Amino acid sequence: MKTLKEVYKFLGIRRKVDEVKLTDLEVDSRAVKSGTLFVALKGTRVNGLDYAKKAQDLGASAILHMADNEPTDEQKDGITIPFVKFSDKKNFGEFCSWFYDNQSTQLGLIGITGTNGKSTITQLIAQYLSDSLDSKCAVLGTLGFGFLPNLEKSSNTTLDSVRLHKTLHNLVEQGARYAALEVSSIGVCEGRIDGCQFVSGGFTNLTRDHLDYHKTMEDYAKAKEDFLARVPQSKLAINVDNEQGSKFAEKYGNCIAYSCKPNFFSTVSAQFLTQYVWIKKVIYKPHSIALEVESSFGTGRCEIGLLGGFNVENFACALTVLLGLGFSFDKLMDGASKLKPIKGRMECFIKEGKPHIVVDYAHTPDGVEQVLRGVREHHSDGKVYCIIGCGGDRDKGKRPIMAIKASVYADEAIFTSDNPRSEEPKAILDDMALGVSEANNVTLIEDREKAIEYAFSKAKENDCIVIAGKGHEDYQIFKDKTIHFSDREIACKLLGVKCD
Repeated sequence: MKTLKEVYKFLGIRRKVDEVKLTDLEVDSRAVKSGTLFVALKGTRVNGLDYAKKAQDLGASAILHMADNEPTDEQKDGITIPFVKFSDKKNFGEFCSWFYDNQSTQLGLIGITGTNGKSTITQLIAQYLSDSLDSKCAVLGTLGFGFLPNLEKSSNTTLDSVRLHKTLHNLVEQGARYAALEVSSIGVCEGRIDGCQFVSGGFTNLTRDHLDYHKTMEDYAKAKEDFLARVPQSKLAINVDNEQGSKFAEKYGNCIAYSCKPNFFSTVSAQFLTQYVWIKKVIYKPHSIALEVESSFGTGRCEIGLLGGFNVENFACALTVLLGLGFSFDKLMDGASKLKPIKGRMECFIKEGKPHIVVDYAHTPDGVEQVLRGVREHHSDGKVYCIIGCGGDRDKGKRPIMAIKASVYADEAIFTSDNPRSEEPKAILDDMALGVSEANNVTLIEDREKAIEYAFSKAKENDCIVIAGKGHEDYQIFKDKTIHFSDREIACKLLGVKCD
């Protein structure tokens, strides 16, 4: 990729150095190979400099550290390769991009942000581009990164700068013409998307989440806007059906507004009608949704194999992004029927004579409401059961709110464990129960599998069981262990169907 001499030049360091070739950047000392520039970052629990010797032993050519993380004498002990200080006047994301030859400019990088919908939208975009528009598209987000359906697992929604730019480089080498990236607010604040150049972007919504990190909704919104400001306005798709989206659309006036409200035309200002996509009519069927679309790009009808009103919004965002990029309206309408549900996102499991089971990742108050409303749209004749928990060591303020949403929008709500982490599961359930002290449709069952089995034992053929919160995840995190646990697998076991 680069040489050590070029790195010094980029950082403005004047020093004579041998022409050492650097093959890669790496933040994990265990993955270091010969020629690697080991990036020793300091986290909340671990300092990469403590692993400098291990990195050297595995073949690292140099150790890069931040200006505010100088190596101690103990950390320097036995190190013969150079320590390189990263200038506090330089942007680390831009350095990573430069090191990997600015790969975000070699493909069309599409960013999607918002509290809910990012995973579904990025995968719908990737399906559309790869399957209907002859443009190989990768995805990067909560469900992993790579090409559908074979994604490599990721520990964060938005990869750190080193892994992101390295991954973009690898995706380009594998023939990617586009990449759809989930942009998390935390990822923006931590500089993970720095150095990226976006050709298009989308904003879905802003509801309560991550306040343990951002503290206020204003700061949360600011993080989202920091991303939107990096996208060309004319290629920016914004949902104007929510207050924050309307504010963003007014500020970025040349954007493309999208709406799923029946009264869209009568409630928005004329500026939104320059570029727009309007889902004019929606018909909910047992396993699909029929749509009538009107837009500044064309008018037509299509049917999508997804469930729920929020997936109408997700589809609208994906459609708007692609129309903004210049793809044919007619081709997009034709390709809509090929779109498939996303793993763990309003994913429906069915067997004749048994209740329907829906597995979804909803883990915010608004997300829970939208999922339950969506299920009700498709299952108006039966009861809706909701199994829901809240993650430990996360925003405690949303627990009673999520409990209220589950109690109000489901016929019966079963509160159970999600990922308790360092907290006691019972304490989390008690926090949730505070919000519904007078409700008569709530049951507390700490063991998640037993909670699902309880709902299944009560549900009838025309009923629907919603298992919310973990979606695609196949693990459960406790104080002292992490176990294998999959809502999807349990759903399939109870129904007696195969789990893909």
